[in-house]
Amino acid sequence: MTETKKKAPYRKENYNEEDLRSLHQQDLRELLKRCYQCARCTGVCQISKVQDFRPSRIIQKILEGFEGKILESGVLWDCLMCNSCMKDCPEDINFADLVRVAKYQMINQYQNNPDQKIAHKGIYTMISEISANYEIQPKRDLRWIPKEIKISESGDLLFHVGCLPYFKFEFDEMDAIPMNSLKMISKIEKDPIVVLEDEFCCGHDLYWGQGKVEEFIELAKKNVDNFERAGVSTIITSCAEGYRTFKIDYPKLFKDFNERFEIKHIIEYLYEKWEEGIISFKLKKGLDKKLIFTFHDPCRFSRFLPKQNNIMEKIREIFYQLEKVGHKFNEMKHNKANSLCCGVSSWMNCNERSKALRYKRLLEAKEVSNIMVSTCPKCELHFKCLQNDFEDISSIKILDFTEFIINFIQINQEKIKDRK
Repeated sequence: MTETKKKAPYRKENYNEEDLRSLHQQDLRELLKRCYQCARCTGVCQISKVQDFRPSRIIQKILEGFEGKILESGVLWDCLMCNSCMKDCPEDINFADLVRVAKYQMINQYQNNPDQKIAHKGIYTMISEISANYEIQPKRDLRWIPKEIKISESGDLLFHVGCLPYFKFEFDEMDAIPMNSLKMISKIEKDPIVVLEDEFCCGHDLYWGQGKVEEFIELAKKNVDNFERAGVSTIITSCAEGYRTFKIDYPKLFKDFNERFEIKHIIEYLYEKWEEGIISFKLKKGLDKKLIFTFHDPCRFSRFLPKQNNIMEKIREIFYQLEKVGHKFNEMKHNKANSLCCGVSSWMNCNERSKALRYKRLLEAKEVSNIMVSTCPKCELHFKCLQNDFEDISSIKILDFTEFIINFIQINQEKIKDRK
């Protein structure tokens, strides 16, 4: 095993805790002062297609001095936080950021509790919230990891499993995502992969879904402590929400996070190995039938990353390689930055209105393919759940990227040997 580099522990002065708290205590008007009421946000708002929700009207009321009434009303709990509005905003106003700040204020200043809007009776976010307590030290069951995969408690490369093991309360099939990720990584890496028994949730759902800043900060601290203890420098995740949280939100809390840790989605990791010639994409033996597939861009990829992040193009480059071996990749009508939302971000608002959005999305998928691939576990879960209610969309196979791509990866053993 390669020797891991010891990192100096974070000192208190390297935290941006107070800055993060101050952000969530500022007047909402400060976040909206560039708005000149063109109303494009309402025109593209996805939830407004199924209920009366007008971002431009909400913004207008806040600018006119009725911020308190907006917060007291709780109307902002209905926002999907899909960021479709920012995509077309001429002033780049981030309405999702405003809603996250508003959620913090609704809970702490107005006791406006979102309990009735949290999906699955709040069981999954409750687990995250409990884990944020300093005294809680989870001991995760790692028996799902195949015996042939070597893991370690320390090393350079860590795979962050995320909350998927907890989803087994209701969704038995989710182990396939981390299992396939580890299978692919372990065939490429020469050293054991770091998988932690005491891993914590990244905090995304509490932070974005319920505005629980304090809990998010505590989870982030516990995660960074784990990363440092394990001596890791690269962190791989297979979750779109976890990727966004580590890549964008953690650096706002820890001043030199990006210098200490490199965050990669499994898509980026495989893309890099393909460019290096370590892997290639081949036709699976025994798979004679031509696959026709499409890709659902999760909101956290399509509209929540900096414009210079090209992960959506990288996954399409991979798909174009599959076309070269006989399969067909078709885009849905709404794709990339225009992708339709599944309607359930951060375990919030799983209801008849969000189901209507999912139904529309699956109809789009059915028009161009018989397989829909994504890389957000919540998207996958809720799309599959909807299929139980509608026969006309039940034939679409829904797969995570890892479940799909593992069938087409071939390892260049000569390149692996050259690295050892």
